[in-house]
Amino acid sequence: MTPHRAGNKERLKLLIDSRDEPWSAAERLSHRLLRTAGITGWKTNLPAHVDGQTYYIDIAFEQQKLAIEIDGRLHETDVDLFESDRWRQNALVAQGWRVLRFTWAMLCDHPEVFISAVLDALH
Repeated sequence: MTPHRAGNKERLKLLIDSRDEPWSAAERLSHRLLRTAGITGWKTNLPAHVDGQTYYIDIAFEQQKLAIEIDGRLHETDVDLFESDRWRQNALVAQGWRVLRFTWAMLCDHPEVFISAVLDALH
């Protein structure tokens, strides 16, 4: 209703950046990269129920059973988080999912490799 109001462009950018409900800055960046590349058909924080456990997939292409996990710095220092991620990945793979893992540094320094790996896995 007020298209020229100060700050509207920044607010719009934040809304678009948050619409997929990223749980971390690294996830937000990965979502932005996927959207910029025109890659569609993904869901974020998809609950996957395996053997009585509920796991959340950071980015899921559900029909293709492709899970993309984004690992932040906590994955390097939090022993429990590191262990639970391995249990989750093993459970997902046992259920037929393919899992790709990326770090903040990979997304920042090599975004083209991230996009290429996702596209390769989808095709």
